[in-house]
Amino acid sequence: MRKTERRLPKGFQATDLGEAVVASDGRCALISFITAPVIVGRANTYVVIVSDAALAANVATFEWTFKENNAVKRTGTTVRADAFYQPTQPGSLSVSVRLLDSSNAQQANLTLDQPISAPSATLESLIQVANDAPGPGIGNPETLRELVNEHSVYYQGAALKTPEAGTGFHRLLFGMASEGASRHTIAERRVQVELLASTIEDGAGDYARLAATGVGVCDIRLALLAMTMSPPLLPWKELPDAADQRAFADEQLRAQLAALSEEARIDLFNIARFPKSNILACARVLEALRDRYFAGTSFDDVLTGLSGTRAHWIIRHLREGPLLHT
Repeated sequence: MRKTERRLPKGFQATDLGEAVVASDGRCALISFITAPVIVGRANTYVVIVSDAALAANVATFEWTFKENNAVKRTGTTVRADAFYQPTQPGSLSVSVRLLDSSNAQQANLTLDQPISAPSATLESLIQVANDAPGPGIGNPETLRELVNEHSVYYQGAALKTPEAGTGFHRLLFGMASEGASRHTIAERRVQVELLASTIEDGAGDYARLAATGVGVCDIRLALLAMTMSPPLLPWKELPDAADQRAFADEQLRAQLAALSEEARIDLFNIARFPKSNILACARVLEALRDRYFAGTSFDDVLTGLSGTRAHWIIRHLREGPLLHT
């Protein structure tokens, strides 16, 4: 098993990463990127995390079975602790995985049952109307399909540490998720995740270079995520606003990130990897940036006050910083 599937982030439960079923003895968990319902025609990712060291050492392969409406649709065995499945019809989905040792003896067995739904008819209607109307369309339809069909429960359910009235927080969080998801396709995000996992697994590649690009749905920069963890994994460091100076300072920051313990790098990887924890981490980062630079200002005021200048700076801090500015 890869190192990245051998531990949950410190202080996290499996359900903090996605919809999950945990073995009765707590030694392993099966986690779905999408919290039910899963969507017809949209591939979902399933990951097994084996947090028990003895069990992880014994597991050699994973035997997967996918059933729709009680009929077996696909079976297969992988050496990796993840699998992908695209439902074909509304109804019910049962995902089972057997953890086998080198002699094919079962070491553990997990099953996750999820309802299957059709894609959002309301969204498809809006996309069609926009496409048929003169002028610009609805932006990036595929990004909207991903966010609305797969991740809406995550960004709608995000909560501030200090509650406030208004919709500014959720509007900004949705905007960051939409922008992040549109920057890289699901396939491109998956490739980056695999490259990062490889650098953790065997030290191959350049972790600091790969960390220059944001990770996951919200395109979160791992160094900024590390600074906003509780407790922080890196001290708060503001980068110069000037692009030429910022590049060198950011390179130094990413070198500090790469020098973190293996456990810390795995934790950051898994938080950014899973859509649920990625979106909720983005929510925490936005609140931390607001509290640091615009304390006492509501997110409604962040979006509308000073002609949106505060929102502009928070977005820049998220994508490029945090930045040193006056």
